[in-house]
Amino acid sequence: MKLDRAVLVLAAGLLSGLALVASAAGTTTTQRAKVTHLQQPVVALAVDGDRVAYNLGARNATNPRGVSKVLVWNIRTGKTIKVSGKKTAAADVTSTGMGVFQLAIAGSRVAWLVNEGSNLEGDDYLFTSSVTHPKERQVASALRSGDNCTGREASHCAGPWLGGLVGSGNVIALNRWTTDSQGEMTSGGLYALEGTQTKSIATGANTVSAVSADGGREAVLRSDGSVAVYSKSGSVLATVNPPSAEAAALSGKNLVVLSKGRVLEVYDAHTGSLQKTLSTHGKGGPQNLDAQGDIATYTSGSSIRAVAARTA
Repeated sequence: MKLDRAVLVLAAGLLSGLALVASAAGTTTTQRAKVTHLQQPVVALAVDGDRVAYNLGARNATNPRGVSKVLVWNIRTGKTIKVSGKKTAAADVTSTGMGVFQLAIAGSRVAWLVNEGSNLEGDDYLFTSSVTHPKERQVASALRSGDNCTGREASHCAGPWLGGLVGSGNVIALNRWTTDSQGEMTSGGLYALEGTQTKSIATGANTVSAVSADGGREAVLRSDGSVAVYSKSGSVLATVNPPSAEAAALSGKNLVVLSKGRVLEVYDAHTGSLQKTLSTHGKGGPQNLDAQGDIATYTSGSSIRAVAARTA
């Protein structure tokens, strides 16, 4: 068995900072782990190939002079490059905003979403940068308002939103949608990020929210609990209806879905047929579901677990 990309473990607990540990997997040989030590909490993280993109948040940082920043670590060369700029540096300044809340990487392209907020307004901003020529560029924004409209509280905010940011290979995609004063979605769409422009892939409220990307496809976890796989042209390749889906991950022929009953269900991403059901283990509910090839990974408490999504 061989994993196609690094398995990531954060030494002081997942997404809590201090150290990133990457182990390029293989079962026949023992490989030395690669470690990069951090001085700020890791708030968001994404992986594609040999590159790990991550955001260091300024909140709760041990360094009082720390600012929010997005970096890319090449685990093969060991080199780390900062790709964010001044606007992201101020991402954690607002009182109710989330700062950087989603991050995606596809090849040499990185994109991230920043949320800023007050008691009456919530704003989302989409930034992008190249790893080879790092320069922060703001691509899109979404500003909404309302009484007690704090950050990303949907029930109190009317207006446009950005979210569902995913990436893999040569594709970065995201969702744009609009809610009314009651928090109900009135329109939505799935978009591809091409350079500094967003191009529509598919429209409709059922295209929200993208949770995973692979091979030019996007997996969307819909509000009714179903999961749909979209092609780059916007057609629905498969739809599955698991019980109470909470997360989904797409890789090759596998669509792995986590249900509220702490069960992993593996579907054929082309036909939508159920292939395998797996129980999860560990303390606390499983989180951070991901899939690479025939391996599904998730975290539980301070541990990361990997299971075979398919039987050889």
